[in-house]
Amino acid sequence: MINNCLKTFVDDVVRFHELATGLKSLTSHDQIVAYGHSKGYDFSKSEWIVFFKSDFDLQSESLQQLILTSNPTHWSWAFRQHSVWRAMLMEGAADGAV
Repeated sequence: MINNCLKTFVDDVVRFHELATGLKSLTSHDQIVAYGHSKGYDFSKSEWIVFFKSDFDLQSESLQQLILTSNPTHWSWAFRQHSVWRAMLMEGAADGAV
């Protein structure tokens, strides 16, 4: 079962520009969890990883490769970690691939 705070965090990133902007500097899953906590969302790293993995497993192999090889120092890295956030990226954001 998905932690409601985690689902709310993912959805709120889409709804609130200032929350989404904070993802741009994140370069790891640990940082995504810490960022969520800093904004008042209570979920664990293991809950995030399960959430990420369940979404990742639904993606095509080619998209999985793009996710795994995306450059963590590129501003779009965190957005690429979940399909809900990937949908926010505009076409020119493809520069995040290694």
